[in-house]
Amino acid sequence: MDADAFKAAVRSPDRRVQLEALRDKLAEELAEPRAGMAIAPIAKELREVMAELLSLPDETKKDSVVDIRAAIARKQAAAGL
Repeated sequence: MDADAFKAAVRSPDRRVQLEALRDKLAEELAEPRAGMAIAPIAKELREVMAELLSLPDETKKDSVVDIRAAIARKQAAAGL
């Protein structure tokens, strides 16, 4: 991810987008560390970001529930319930 894309993602109002951008940036830092760079703090931050991502609600599941409820409502309306 280039610097402009990272900045845009971090400015996003969507927390998941922000965290995914940060996760990717931290992973890049760990994959290609610079000389003298302290890796432990970056690894710790990456673990924290990943934990927060896992704690966010799964938006795909939410959409599925909404879709199912909408389908039920349509069937009920068609049946005159």
